[in-house]
Amino acid sequence: MRPAPVAAIAALFAALLPLAAESPSSNRIERRLHKALEDSEQRAASGIAEDLEAALRPGSTIAKIRKAVRFDTCREDIFFLAGDELEGRDTGSEGHRKAGAWAAERFANAGLKPVGDNDTYFQAWTFGKKPNAKPTLNVVAYLEGETDEVVVVGAHLDHVGKGQPGGWTGRIPHPLAGSDAVFNGADDNASGSAAVVEMGCALGKIKAKPKRGILFILFSGEEKGLIGSRWYVDHPIFPLKKTVAMINFDMVGRNADHEMELLGCDGSPELAAAAKAVNGQFKMNLKIPARSTGIFMQSDQYSFHPKGVPSLFFTSGMHTEYHTALDHPDLINIGKIEEIAELGAALALDVANLEERPTWVKIDLGPRLGVQPSEPGAKKRTELGLQDTEGAITLTSVTPNFAAARSGLKAGDVIVAIDGKPFPRKNAMEAFRTRIYEAEKQVFTVIRGGKRIEVNVEYAAPPKKVEPKKEGDEKQPEENKAPK
Repeated sequence: MRPAPVAAIAALFAALLPLAAESPSSNRIERRLHKALEDSEQRAASGIAEDLEAALRPGSTIAKIRKAVRFDTCREDIFFLAGDELEGRDTGSEGHRKAGAWAAERFANAGLKPVGDNDTYFQAWTFGKKPNAKPTLNVVAYLEGETDEVVVVGAHLDHVGKGQPGGWTGRIPHPLAGSDAVFNGADDNASGSAAVVEMGCALGKIKAKPKRGILFILFSGEEKGLIGSRWYVDHPIFPLKKTVAMINFDMVGRNADHEMELLGCDGSPELAAAAKAVNGQFKMNLKIPARSTGIFMQSDQYSFHPKGVPSLFFTSGMHTEYHTALDHPDLINIGKIEEIAELGAALALDVANLEERPTWVKIDLGPRLGVQPSEPGAKKRTELGLQDTEGAITLTSVTPNFAAARSGLKAGDVIVAIDGKPFPRKNAMEAFRTRIYEAEKQVFTVIRGGKRIEVNVEYAAPPKKVEPKKEGDEKQPEENKAPK
């Protein structure tokens, strides 16, 4: 891609602005052009002029997708799904059913095909043990392709429902939640659900005709252990051997602007290449770890990966409102939902049109350290003398024969830094789980017995020692072997 001087971008801006004024989405295109011009000095060398010209060229697929995904609609989606009326969308609840009916109506209006039970948009199933089993459903909608292969695009529609006033699931009451008992789940996962609905509707509206079909699924039961996606892979609408990829979106509406973490790239080089290439048109800051962390096991793509389906996982990461009554829609970055919906729609279409199906590589998600981590409470933090901004991770247990035990870490140790980088007070657990994959040898700063010490941690197991043979250990002749 050739460099694009600022003057060229300014000229492109002047040329495209009259076209933008004639477009039904003129204000939106004009805002994008103004933003591009503001950023031009820093990004000119990247060839942004060419990207803008291609993305906004009349009739281009990217331009059509961007026109179809609307900021205002994304906002309406989030505020509906995370509204108090739906009472936290607990699996199988009335609020969850209302959310499912809303999604089905949106898909129907966009012209997507119902492929669920009895030609509906629902795949019904039950959870729990008899006689107390409860009904619930996955929402399914299909964009037809030319072949019998399919790409799955998904997000979980459920959340955790209602809890104790001011509650924080599995933890102490949140000090800022007051009497609020509705766990709205705006980021977890109204954000991903809204994005996937927008993707499906955008591709339906532009009448995309991909080589492979695209199946949009809003799963139920993710919060209860991925049971909705597990139900699907055990009862697939399209055979798993014909499912070439799964792309999942979970918690995509918070933290830094224009930034998203993408896991699963180490499980398929072709999917990784497709994601990077498509993002070249959108310029999001995709954080792609060399090796997927254990977080990859915590959302619905992990039901597909062990079945041999190449899978990607988009997320914007954790925050202090996670699984609390404070995960409200007014905290969501709506522009980020719009961005990821556009990128996701373009990526799904690109993967559906790949010449060859992506390869699958098993992702090794075995224990990295062999520890059970937790964050110390307020009393323990005071005892440890931690600063207000300082994050910390307590090792509740250490499993023998794994990296932590081999390196000398002990249960009760409190880790405050890795390779000299302290953990932030906010999102300390996420930082810990990410950093342990950054190198094969690291130095942990640990509080033990009231003192700060450094522990060298090496993840790879040392080679097994081969003991020298002792006299009499030689292989016995067959006739001298003892009976079994």
